[in-house]
Amino acid sequence: MTDPLDPALSDEILEDCLQAMQRLADQGRIAAVAEVAAFARVSPAVAESALHELQTRGLADQGSDALALTDEGRRQAAAVLRRHRLSERLLTDVLGLPWDRVHEEAMRLEHSLTTEAEARLKSLLNDPETCPHGGPIPGNGDAAVPVTTRSLDGVSAGARVWIERVTEEEGAFLRYLASLGLLPQAELAVEEVAPFGGPLLVRVGGARYAIGRDVAAKILVRSEPEYSEPHRHRRRLRRRGGQPAS
Repeated sequence: MTDPLDPALSDEILEDCLQAMQRLADQGRIAAVAEVAAFARVSPAVAESALHELQTRGLADQGSDALALTDEGRRQAAAVLRRHRLSERLLTDVLGLPWDRVHEEAMRLEHSLTTEAEARLKSLLNDPETCPHGGPIPGNGDAAVPVTTRSLDGVSAGARVWIERVTEEEGAFLRYLASLGLLPQAELAVEEVAPFGGPLLVRVGGARYAIGRDVAAKILVRSEPEYSEPHRHRRRLRRRGGQPAS
């Protein structure tokens, strides 16, 4: 650990910035200061200081075109992300909070989980594979079944797809999706795609909705309806407060 630490920083802020970098990398995006700051709920100046501190600690490195996590940075980021998503599952599956509120709560809870508490929580939740928003939980003991996904805004008219994951966890956005039935594992048909960046007309059950490209870009979908039985069983989530159903 570097001494002295910038008084504007804390271990919690550094962990949030690590998590932000990993989430952006998972989406194939660079760690822009503005996006890291927005996720960590800090000013761009604090985020910039945090990113510099991560480089000093050997957790991030400046490449030819962007700042990226080192191997150790990815390991530590995965640990933070694992605690975050386990916390979200605790909040939904055990405490019954709706999926649009658990992200903010988990951002606080993740920092207080000890290694022992994390292990007990993982066991209590039956070793879940995803958070309530469909994000994979790092460090799962079983080998993951590869899933090919693409964002909904890239799906052609006439396709039938299943929602795998929602990448935006802001509360109002999640409530909007839940009101349309656009939840992980939901089946939908893309009936029309308007030209020149216009909306997609999708059918969910018996309802049709026009979905803007900006919304569709935050929904990852897959083409296969089911996983193998053991894998599918462990991915099921209970319906609580707008949750995917079992």
